[in-house]
Amino acid sequence: MPKRVHSTLILVVVFVLGLGAGIAGMVWAWPGVHAKYFAPPHRERFVPMLTRTLKLTPQQVPQVQSVIDEQRKHLHEVHGQFIPRYNKVCEDFLQVAHDEREVLRPVRQQELDKLKAIMTTSQWDKFEADRAQAAKAHPQRPPDACRNGSPAPAGNGGPSQPHRR
Repeated sequence: MPKRVHSTLILVVVFVLGLGAGIAGMVWAWPGVHAKYFAPPHRERFVPMLTRTLKLTPQQVPQVQSVIDEQRKHLHEVHGQFIPRYNKVCEDFLQVAHDEREVLRPVRQQELDKLKAIMTTSQWDKFEADRAQAAKAHPQRPPDACRNGSPAPAGNGGPSQPHRR
């Protein structure tokens, strides 16, 4: 094999190995992938940690697990009692945000009219197209508490998504 082909082959192999290592590193560092496939569930981390640090006996481990399960159930019930209040706060916020947008609408229109007077027709058309595209890509959304923790209030157009933890 000629020396030039040999050195090219070595460079290609090194490049492919580097590319593979880079992709593997990105997958490993990606929080969603790492958490889903490599991190054990919270309970499985907490109980073994207690078992190890407190030197729990085999008889104590199921008892500790049952206490943790009871606590989790109780926390879920208490949280459920407050959901109507969360929904009310979310509805209030969405109404205030809507009112604010309505007050600012004439001011924004004046600003747009001033910009239109400055720009050429082609510049204005491009500006409007870019604005429309940005509005589609980044619609106005309520904060996470309204979007994730409770259903969207009726009539406000907010997305309804399940609660994520």
